[in-house]
Amino acid sequence: MFPVLKLKNVTKLYNKKPVVENLSLMLFEGEIFGFIGPNGAGKSTTIKMICGLTSISSGSIYINGYNIDNSFKKAIASVGAVVETPQLYPYLTGKANLKLFASFYGSPAIQRIPNIIKLLKMEDFINKKVSTYSLGMKQRLGIAQALLNKPKLLILDEPTNGLDPNGIKDIRNLLVKLASRERMAIIISSHNLAELEQICDQIAVIRAGKLLSFRAMEDIKEEMENKQKVCLYVNYPNYAGQLLQRKYNIKVKVAGNTIIVPVKEKYLAQLITFLTNKHIKIYKTTKIEKSLEEIYFELLNGSSKNNLF
Repeated sequence: MFPVLKLKNVTKLYNKKPVVENLSLMLFEGEIFGFIGPNGAGKSTTIKMICGLTSISSGSIYINGYNIDNSFKKAIASVGAVVETPQLYPYLTGKANLKLFASFYGSPAIQRIPNIIKLLKMEDFINKKVSTYSLGMKQRLGIAQALLNKPKLLILDEPTNGLDPNGIKDIRNLLVKLASRERMAIIISSHNLAELEQICDQIAVIRAGKLLSFRAMEDIKEEMENKQKVCLYVNYPNYAGQLLQRKYNIKVKVAGNTIIVPVKEKYLAQLITFLTNKHIKIYKTTKIEKSLEEIYFELLNGSSKNNLF
């Protein structure tokens, strides 16, 4: 399969110091790619290089097979992007903004405006001046603007910023639909790790300009499951812990009237049956599993012994 986006050993220097260093990754059509890292990690700089908003010090970036240095117009023609904050004309209505930007692409983009307005549920405010818009409204309009040229690569920097829970859900559903139906490749730079966990196919973590991790979300979720634990509230916790350690050769932690057991959910019934046959009463079970956020902070702090990413 041919990658929509390919970065090969991309480096960006400011005052001879690397802000992005030797970055390589690929993104294919229909994939949603989450780009995460602390402030100043190099996310925005990388996005700006992809969009041609800042130069590349070394390395290469290809969009649909076109090198952005040698064939910038052909490469950027299939890109839609909202970088940092949407650039809009506040004295115009939302619809007038879309018509103005669509005029740069021609008739097909202008004809797409009504469908895009409906897609992003902007009917209630699209005819109002942008100066009256909330941050969430501006975000929706910025995404609408990025969709005008029916891009193959959609780049969104903090797309849910300023949106209420319903708005976040709408944008999440929209991105999944664009990836699956339109086969768009989508890059999302975000601090909302819970949202990325729900929709991304690939996750990349960057720190100090270096790529710490680039893995499929399926693999990460499998790692999460492998690290899953179950908390059991029992009548004889010390005895129950000893039984489990001898039977399954696992490390059991005892805390008060509870035991914490590293076990996958699919094996929980077998474990409970074993304990009840040994006359242990189980009053309650609670599943404990790591979130993407916990794994992310482990990775940044260098405390992930198993290199979960």
